Amino acid sequence: MTELRPAVAVDVAAVQARTVRTLVLAQAVGAIGITIGIATASLLARDLSGSESLAGLAGTFQVLGAAVASYFLGRLMSRRGRRFGITTGFLLGASGAVLAVLAGVVGSMLLLLVGAVLIGSTTAANNASRYAATDLAQPEHRGRALSTVLWATTIGAV
Repeated sequence: MTELRPAVAVDVAAVQARTVRTLVLAQAVGAIGITIGIATASLLARDLSGSESLAGLAGTFQVLGAAVASYFLGRLMSRRGRRFGITTGFLLGASGAVLAVLAGVVGSMLLLLVGAVLIGSTTAANNASRYAATDLAQPEHRGRALSTVLWATTIGAV
């Protein structure tokens, strides 16, 4: 004989509020990382390459990484959920930051560019976080949820 468990009531509004708070924190911290990553990677690229004209290459690779990561993280989120995809994006970005630091230690431009591509995953994850804020929101509150999370990016970047 199978035992039936009683249904558990879920307070969707409370879950939504907790989700938005978590995303606000992740956006602020992620924006700090993105801002620092762009600035320092460009300076490091200049130092490693010995050329002012190649300083922007690290930023270019971060943008390319964000574009590629957006596609793959989107596919991942459709299969495993937003939480898994966003977490994966942030972890890839953190590993890219570690590679960028290591590139500075060993003096490798190639390693810096690989790290920059992975740092782009942070941008993709941050962008996806904005829309995750609307998942559980009531239709009349979706705009506020999205703008609250987007606003946190500005705080982190500043």
